[in-house]
Amino acid sequence: MMRSTLFFVLMMFVTMIVAAPIRSSSDEDSTEGLTKRGSKSTFSGTGTWFLPATEGGSTGACGPKEGNNSPIVALNSPQYGNMSKKSSWCGKKIRITGPKGSVVATVNDACPECKHGDLDLTPVLFKKVIGDMDIGVGKISWHLA
Repeated sequence: MMRSTLFFVLMMFVTMIVAAPIRSSSDEDSTEGLTKRGSKSTFSGTGTWFLPATEGGSTGACGPKEGNNSPIVALNSPQYGNMSKKSSWCGKKIRITGPKGSVVATVNDACPECKHGDLDLTPVLFKKVIGDMDIGVGKISWHLA
């Protein structure tokens, strides 16, 4: 009798562990998941700069017009998602930190050649976060603001 009770308790414990939810990698990139959990998941990557008005047009992948001095970023394609649709990241405010400082910017475009965690910044943001425009690239981290 004791063995069957112990076996039953052990099986219930195993069932609870197996039934526990598992966080998928897509949850990490979902702005809805981040917002619902109130998480400040931080991403890291490379920051580069671009001129929206001359490199791709004055309208970003998210729709709104953008200028070379707008406080906007182009999000990397793995996190942006389907490049032919408006991403759930569009319009989100993010805080970007680099070697020279930290700024808040809006996701307004997509960077097809950027890797996961990378951002393409307008010059006004690049100067505040990374510094020298001649360097052209720098390490950054960022999260939802």
